[in-house]
Amino acid sequence: MINVQNVSKTFILHQQNGVRLHVLQRASLTVNAGECVVLHGHSGSGKSTLLRSLYANYLPDEGQIQIKHGDEWVDLITAQPAKWWRSAKPPSAG
Repeated sequence: MINVQNVSKTFILHQQNGVRLHVLQRASLTVNAGECVVLHGHSGSGKSTLLRSLYANYLPDEGQIQIKHGDEWVDLITAQPAKWWRSAKPPSAG
């Protein structure tokens, strides 16, 4: 299960005099185990930014991203990756 609550992300364009782009503003989403989800929206609406936040490539400015791992919830924004990632990824073949 994935629980996203009030996630916001702003990019600062340093080469354009510090222009601030608010690409996500208080986005919320819940995905239950076994569900299939489609993110649909106009170009520039924050779809890729939300996905990159879900796999921890981007750190949101605010909000919570929680993943249910076994019986516990892991907050991806504050978690130490090595603590839970080793047990979450499948064993390698060979």
